Amino acid sequence: MKATSKVLVGRQKSPWLAVNLSAALPGMGQIYDGAIARGLVIIAAHLGLVVFIFWSIFAPRGNTLRGLMSLVPLISLYIFNLWDSHHGAKQGITLNEFSPLRYQSSDPWYPVFLSQILPGLGHLFLQQATVGGTLLILGIFTAYLANFNSALLPIPPIIWALGCGLVYRAAPTRQRQWSWLGGLLVAVLLTRLAISSIPFVVPQKVVQCIVPSESMLPTLEVRDRIFVRPRPLGYPLAVGDIIVFSNPERTPIEQAGELKNLMVKRVIALPGQQVEIRDGQVWLNGIPLIESHLVAPILYQWGPKTVPTDHLYVLGDNRNNSRDSHVWGFLPRAHVVGNAYKIYWPPQRVQPLP
Repeated sequence: MKATSKVLVGRQKSPWLAVNLSAALPGMGQIYDGAIARGLVIIAAHLGLVVFIFWSIFAPRGNTLRGLMSLVPLISLYIFNLWDSHHGAKQGITLNEFSPLRYQSSDPWYPVFLSQILPGLGHLFLQQATVGGTLLILGIFTAYLANFNSALLPIPPIIWALGCGLVYRAAPTRQRQWSWLGGLLVAVLLTRLAISSIPFVVPQKVVQCIVPSESMLPTLEVRDRIFVRPRPLGYPLAVGDIIVFSNPERTPIEQAGELKNLMVKRVIALPGQQVEIRDGQVWLNGIPLIESHLVAPILYQWGPKTVPTDHLYVLGDNRNNSRDSHVWGFLPRAHVVGNAYKIYWPPQRVQPLP
């Protein structure tokens, strides 16, 4: 009896609580296990990979393919983090005392872990089909609706956290750790809310656009996918900026929403500037505009005309094969979506735009 008591001393940590903590916040399970240094390393590694992935995909000089490939080590590290937290909590516990199957049947934190995956799974594991099915349907249905209405964004994380809390109460075990449950539910709620908000936050900072034609050759090729920084109406633009805008011959910006309605051109002249095309090149306020990106002289004549207030004069880099301001006139400033700053796909074309 003395030997048995000695073995059990200091071994009251729940492996599945450790897994739950690491599932909500990677590295926290290791800290709970007492491996603080390892937990901090895992936290730093996760944060570093996440920052690197976002930088690689969205930063002008980031490599999109490298960022996407970095998802593999991130997912692998996350899975290792779960296993390691479970393994760390079981140090010194023999398989005869606590096997994984026994944890699955007796540890109240195991159904909580299942409910972190999908709300209701833990209840289904406990054979509470009515509650489990209701939570499962509500979780999936509200998550689907939240894709179309940002006002519903907090609802799925609340259902996820609610499912975890309810299944912990329903587990047939007398031993309870309510303080850990409260902290875990807060972590689940905040983590789910942060992850689910990404699809809504990113489009406010970055717009995707597909180059529809050869009008911007050689700078942009057909089917290049580019990132655009949305700009407010009064944001100052400069000559030479590559901008994306809704087609002034079709849909105003208030009705634009589909990628096929967007066009890409280069700003040539700003309000108040006089623009003229003659002798194979652009003249701005009577001075020839130096454009190193052009591969052929312009074959048409235009102007001189002064750009009116709240308008721009834009041209494609493929000047002789572009439907732009020399065809349909000045571009209303209200049609501008923002500045194109990066080709993010295909991989061989990834590069920053001037």
